[in-house]
Amino acid sequence: MEVGVAVLVGYLLGAIVPGLWIGYLYGIDIQQVGSGNIGSTNVYRVLGFWPGLIVQIIDIGKALIAVRIAQMLRLNESGLYLTATAAVIGHIYPVWAGFKGGKGINSLLGGMLLIEPLSAIAAVGTFLITLSLSQIVSVSSLTAVGSFLLWHGVVGTGSLSGYLAGVGWLLLVIYTHRSNLHRLLTGTEPKVGQRKR
Repeated sequence: MEVGVAVLVGYLLGAIVPGLWIGYLYGIDIQQVGSGNIGSTNVYRVLGFWPGLIVQIIDIGKALIAVRIAQMLRLNESGLYLTATAAVIGHIYPVWAGFKGGKGINSLLGGMLLIEPLSAIAAVGTFLITLSLSQIVSVSSLTAVGSFLLWHGVVGTGSLSGYLAGVGWLLLVIYTHRSNLHRLLTGTEPKVGQRKR
């Protein structure tokens, strides 16, 4: 019962769409400009630093709150991973925005911060190092998510449920980044500071 409640709450919190709502405050539909994605990367590119930062904080925070609720319900590690995954799926397929959401990276970070803080911090470090070398957000995001499988064993719990969640998350974000992967193959993926061609 508690797991079902946590998963439902996780999805509904994940489905909150600050990128769409903040875009409306600026008089635009963020789904119709830039990459059309409602996540923070597109908001940064279209609206600038502060709107993008607000979206990023909320996207991280909604999954963090979902996992915190699951912890208060005293769910085991598998239940926490399920709740975090539900929040990520809510972010990607939000009921409030026609099931067209972001790519899940920020919400995934929010969930990881409470379940495995050291792994989350290490993954952020991986993201920043990759970004400094590649200057490409999508490459850095995918590398960071993939690195969780390493960090889970090195500084995390090393549990089977964690590895299963990590594989599922990696497959999920590969799917959500399929357009980015196509642009990478064609050499048209924008670098930091560039607009999508």
